[in-house]
Amino acid sequence: MTETRMMAAKTFFARLNEGRREWLTADQLVNGCEEFFRLNNFTSIERNQEFEASLPFTSPIVGSDGKQTIATILRPRLDKYDMNFLGSLESVLFAILDNYENSTLALVTDSLSYNHLAGAEDLGVAIENLMDEGMYLLFVNGRSGFALFDEYKKISMPVAVLED
Repeated sequence: MTETRMMAAKTFFARLNEGRREWLTADQLVNGCEEFFRLNNFTSIERNQEFEASLPFTSPIVGSDGKQTIATILRPRLDKYDMNFLGSLESVLFAILDNYENSTLALVTDSLSYNHLAGAEDLGVAIENLMDEGMYLLFVNGRSGFALFDEYKKISMPVAVLED
């Protein structure tokens, strides 16, 4: 019988990252996204999809479940010096939100980035602002482990975990 229990976010990410020392590559993140989309019943998954807007953008992988489309942008390693990247990310987010109905953007990163995000105030505030506008944050660990967040405050809240 499968049970759901709550686990502290830091404990959840420590387990997600247990034994890992190497950062995932962009290709590994794409493969992890594809697995995430498949496990969550996204029926349409496309690679390298172009989005036409005032700021043209190519998403490495896009998933749609018929109700919502999630375009992705990859950043294998987030750190406190990523402020320029986040400015560009904001432009892409608004281009997608403004030009595509029922679509949003997910920033996909290695789950090892959690500690950098939790420990860098400027980075956290910038990510929070983007998430307030509708961006998702997907952590991938390369071993069938995922954590998708639609609100920044949930990143530090207990995580529901299924156990057999």
